[in-house]
Amino acid sequence: MTVFTPNVNYCQIVCTYHPTCLLFTYLPPTGIQDPTERFTCYLKDSKTEILPKVHMDGAISGHSLKQCHTKISGCSRDIHTGLDMQGINYNITTEYSYQECQKRCTDDHHCQFFTYATGAFHSAGFRNKCFLKYTKTGTPANIRVLNNAVSGFSLKLCHLSQTDCRLDIFQHKEFSGTNIMSVFTPDTFVCRTICTYYPNCLFFTFFTSNWEVETQRNLCLLKTSRSGMPNTYVQRENAMSGFSLLNCRRSFPACHSRTYSDTNFLGDELNITYVKGHKACQQVCTDMVRCQFFTYFPLQECTQEGKCKCHLRMSSNGSPNSIVHEKGKISGYSLRLCQRKPNTENIRIVGGTDSSPGEWPWQVSLQVKLSTQKHLCGGSIISDKWILTAAHCTDGPNIWRVYTGILKQSEINEDTPFFRVQDIVIHPQYVIAETGYDIALMKLDKPMNFTDVQRPICLPSKEEANTVYTYCWVIGWGYAQERGRLRWLG
Repeated sequence: MTVFTPNVNYCQIVCTYHPTCLLFTYLPPTGIQDPTERFTCYLKDSKTEILPKVHMDGAISGHSLKQCHTKISGCSRDIHTGLDMQGINYNITTEYSYQECQKRCTDDHHCQFFTYATGAFHSAGFRNKCFLKYTKTGTPANIRVLNNAVSGFSLKLCHLSQTDCRLDIFQHKEFSGTNIMSVFTPDTFVCRTICTYYPNCLFFTFFTSNWEVETQRNLCLLKTSRSGMPNTYVQRENAMSGFSLLNCRRSFPACHSRTYSDTNFLGDELNITYVKGHKACQQVCTDMVRCQFFTYFPLQECTQEGKCKCHLRMSSNGSPNSIVHEKGKISGYSLRLCQRKPNTENIRIVGGTDSSPGEWPWQVSLQVKLSTQKHLCGGSIISDKWILTAAHCTDGPNIWRVYTGILKQSEINEDTPFFRVQDIVIHPQYVIAETGYDIALMKLDKPMNFTDVQRPICLPSKEEANTVYTYCWVIGWGYAQERGRLRWLG
């Protein structure tokens, strides 16, 4: 694939986020004889993960950052003086600095990059004009040298947009708009992540595994519209819809860490190996740079050592060619673009560490409102209407408030939204906590919309029921230090 980028660093970013690019070659504006090839970024793949090196004056080559253990970001704050990054000019306004032009681009739904003609521009009619632009690929269609012009990219991926961040997932709703592309995904959250990083996608609709048309089950439709909003909201059973998170003022990794039981991700077979457990299969996929997703067969053709088949796969767009629900199989994605890696060297029990927004989105605070309001217990979201908690927490009066998506108890005030409890189901054998069976379910008075800070806990599959883990996380509200404020710790 060939794109145009203003410098070699941005060429490497594009290669990193492209599903199959492993290596790149960039032709800069100087030292290249053919002017039509200047600013060209060649994205390359190789079955051997290497390519022969051929000498070419001025050319710069390198590797994708997919395998690097550093935080990867698509943010580019660079300003390119004397360049016109060409694309579809869909909005032209008068601004009095390139900073104002870039801010306008960042706050516009469609804008991917801009060109600003300064007050010294040779044509008086274009001076102080701000050109907002986009292309199908999200990169310039061409780049030319142009005196007194300044170009740059939207800072949405730098989390600086001032437009609304819409986290809600709308259940049983189909958004209508212009379809850009369709891929198969295991759930609506993967669909939303793909929409966030796919050029021009503003919102999406996902058809669940219960969708009426069998060939469209697990289909993720990436969409856009001229207004930036869905044209209509249509009631559809087993459809879920939402918005790109590109405008949000915090980072969302371009990876999918969850695994999916009873699911087979189909794609181009890269390799079949034998490993012990689906987590090991995921790690092998992560370590193989061309692997994009995997399927683990825990019940078929296992060795005497307990190692089973691990299928390493890929596709041209990074998503499975099809998703089939098959008993016993476990599938998931490579973790190579995940921005956080667990640090097992500093794991502590005493004290804890402050949690970040969305890190533990299933954790809730269970509070009772009497003459005063206080936190009694934590709980975990297991569905849109049910909370799992300890049975001993339910001994008090049934005047509950369930708060989700908070990090510090001090954040809660009278305006903070909450859920009420409609019913409580306690384990029939529970008497006191010391004798066991200390478990209960709370039914909410209304269903919740799942977001990145409010969604169900990842429950283990049957295959994981007896797995012994070296490390685990304990989360809840407590004190990080003596006389500290009550906060959510991990």
